[in-house]
Amino acid sequence: MRKFAVFVSMLIVMLSGCQPTARPDQGAAGIGDPYYADLGNGGYDVRQYTISLAIDPLTNEVQGSAAIDATATKGLSSFDLDFVGLTVDSITIDGSAATYSRTDHELIISPAGPLKNGQEFMTVVAYHGNPSGVRGVTSAQWLKQVGWSHAQNGAINVLSEPNGAAGWYPVNDHPRDKALYRFEITVPKPWAVAATGTLTETVDQGAQTKYIWVMDQPLASYLASINVDQYTLKTLPGPDGVIIRNYFPPGYPESYIHHFDILPEMISYLESVYGPYPFKEYGVVVANEENPMCLDGGTAVETQTLSVHCPSEPMASEDAVVHELAHQWFGDSVSLENWKDIWLKEGMATYAQLLWATRDSDLEALTRMVESRLIGYLPRAPVAEPPAENLYRAEVYDGGAVVFHALRLKVGDETFFKIIRTYLDRYRYGNAGTDEFVQVAEEVSGQDLQAFFDAWLESKNQPELTP
Repeated sequence: MRKFAVFVSMLIVMLSGCQPTARPDQGAAGIGDPYYADLGNGGYDVRQYTISLAIDPLTNEVQGSAAIDATATKGLSSFDLDFVGLTVDSITIDGSAATYSRTDHELIISPAGPLKNGQEFMTVVAYHGNPSGVRGVTSAQWLKQVGWSHAQNGAINVLSEPNGAAGWYPVNDHPRDKALYRFEITVPKPWAVAATGTLTETVDQGAQTKYIWVMDQPLASYLASINVDQYTLKTLPGPDGVIIRNYFPPGYPESYIHHFDILPEMISYLESVYGPYPFKEYGVVVANEENPMCLDGGTAVETQTLSVHCPSEPMASEDAVVHELAHQWFGDSVSLENWKDIWLKEGMATYAQLLWATRDSDLEALTRMVESRLIGYLPRAPVAEPPAENLYRAEVYDGGAVVFHALRLKVGDETFFKIIRTYLDRYRYGNAGTDEFVQVAEEVSGQDLQAFFDAWLESKNQPELTP
């Protein structure tokens, strides 16, 4: 009987000349990352975020709103945003009030009427509270809390890799949904704001200053960053019109400041390797020494156009500086398709350290340095299959760097660098993963490289390096 009823329904539709109307549905509560099912969301694509925050640095109180310009990719009766901790004051969609509910990680929004497939819509979420870090999805010590980091002296830094963006604004928190950004950040004087993108305007509001930063190239959510301190700004002329601006906190040693003067030379060198620098600006912001994320030795993390370095001397080393700079090509301009593809960005940034260190030497010297990285390296997982619970391991850094060098030895210098540049050109300002890189390598080299990549990426027992 059920089959007969379905047949009758279809017959009525055909006779009437009408097409069945797709029912709006809820957007998925995850974008489909094979490692982290809860990250990101489905059913829409974000074009731009406008994030407006009024911040009291001393109390860490924030009053803010996020305007999210998006397009529905299916009919939607509701959709999710990743959002943690802060209090929602109101939500509108195209000016009409929307209803919502929350879980620990998800903000579930129901518009007044269903959204059609292909419909552009503007969601505005007003919120307030005291932002804090988000529990990291991996177990790495320095990633237990990611995102917003506030020091007792008022300094604020935001390092969201991989899942911390949801702790300070409502977001589709996965690299696959890149978007444009506008930050309108108001702080009391004499505090200043350094953020990803270009500082387009400062507005004097008496006792306060509003800083407007714009990122006009697609940005992955974890790379969005704002930083608040009483900075000293140092600018440098970069190659090909690139503007370099470095922000240093009070008391940062002058000797360390000079370590970053090498950035113009580094950009020129990496352009000779990768092709043109993909953005208008670059620079670093050095975190305050009292910031919690820097208390255990610290770290350095790329954010698009403005990497964040902890203030210790190792984080001002040439290794740290060139590593984060290399990410502007690998990770920022071309972002990961999924988090398991992390070897592509971390392996190449590690390889950039070796390239820079041997820039005045020959290939044999580079090979010796690569081999030295393997001393004591005991892989416990394949390079392209790092464990989801501990993503940031030697396999994706040293192991990834060795994969790139092994490929170079196999196909030759000219072909290798053509592979790198073709990959970066083809996927610039977008996303790509391991499969895309392998495809480009085979296309450019004209070789069947499947056995090579299987051996180097899919087994924890990597082959010997052979010239």
